[in-house]
Amino acid sequence: MTGPKTYAFDRINILLRCFVVQASWNFKSMLGLGFCFCVIPLARRLYKTKEERSEFLRRHLEFFNAHPYFVGFCLGAVTRLEEEALQKKWPDKRPISIFKERMTGPLGGLGDQLFWDRIKPVTAALGVLIGLRYGWVAIPIFLFIYNVPHIYIRVKSFNLSYQRGFDVVSILSTRRFKQAGHLISIVGLITAGVLIIVAADWSFKQNVAVGAAFVVSAAATGLFIYFKKSINFIIFTVALISMVIGYLFTL
Repeated sequence: MTGPKTYAFDRINILLRCFVVQASWNFKSMLGLGFCFCVIPLARRLYKTKEERSEFLRRHLEFFNAHPYFVGFCLGAVTRLEEEALQKKWPDKRPISIFKERMTGPLGGLGDQLFWDRIKPVTAALGVLIGLRYGWVAIPIFLFIYNVPHIYIRVKSFNLSYQRGFDVVSILSTRRFKQAGHLISIVGLITAGVLIIVAADWSFKQNVAVGAAFVVSAAATGLFIYFKKSINFIIFTVALISMVIGYLFTL
């Protein structure tokens, strides 16, 4: 094969740009504009004329959406495919656009399940647990623990998808992420159990009002979960209950 190809520093540039892929999020193209921003170094490397670069960037301004941490799975593959399209002189670049469209659902669903539904709540609970015992030191610990899998998945997904191109779809299955999700769920349950014990101990050591607010809030939370209320409803209602109890004890 002949033709221009990206170098390591080009790919590093593209990877670093994906950390701000949501900076230009909008209702029309979702992450489309951010994705286009990420591939600007690719346009500069592969094409020499202004017209060619404009046509390339126009193709990547299309609608695109995904979990922000999973964008690398598509970004790396697209980098590889754009190289191959030029080197093998593809008559039509439409397969790349179709590939991006079909990656939207899996990248959004898998990312949400892994990070928003599991890693984020578990690390947040761990941060609160540490905070109750050791104060402000919980903040850097939480940020470190949360960002280890975050940064790992960004880097790993980009490199892996660059190597595989179209074949990256073979590793994007719920089954592959199910084991990791199951393990995180177990850690989350253990953390939640310890957090309840520590929070109860901390609450009763403060004063009667705080202890009463904890007991009633915990009971209300369990009841709302049983009736499958939304998380926003639970947070708002429990916070309101706690404030009411605090006010009553000041009368």
